[in-house]
Amino acid sequence: MAAVVVALVAGVTVTNSLSSAVTGPNIRPLSADQVRQELAIPITVSPSPTPKSTPTPTLPTQAPRELRVFATTGGTTVAACVSGQASLLSWTPAQGYHVDDVDPGPDNHAKVKFEADNAEVEVEVHCEAGHPISREKID
Repeated sequence: MAAVVVALVAGVTVTNSLSSAVTGPNIRPLSADQVRQELAIPITVSPSPTPKSTPTPTLPTQAPRELRVFATTGGTTVAACVSGQASLLSWTPAQGYHVDDVDPGPDNHAKVKFEADNAEVEVEVHCEAGHPISREKID
């Protein structure tokens, strides 16, 4: 019996040591508020520079776009403004929700509606000064 206890304690000690060595001693999962804060940080994406050996395209180039991630109770939406038009680049329903309707744009307003059994969340995005702005409607 003593050998079993010693083996168990040794196994737990080795496992804890290995997990600390792999993940680090202070790795903790983010809270829901921390995730929302991280997702709300705007990301600016600039087009890649064109190599000098490549001919310049004849089509007009689009202005750089700013991507924004909007997290709601119904789901998460990634939006951008390109040439003053709102576009939804992706939308993912939260657990228990599904996408009921989507108008991805580009247009003056782009929107997605997430639905659950007793809830409905609509995210509508428009552009102000080239920045995506969202409005959330909960029913």
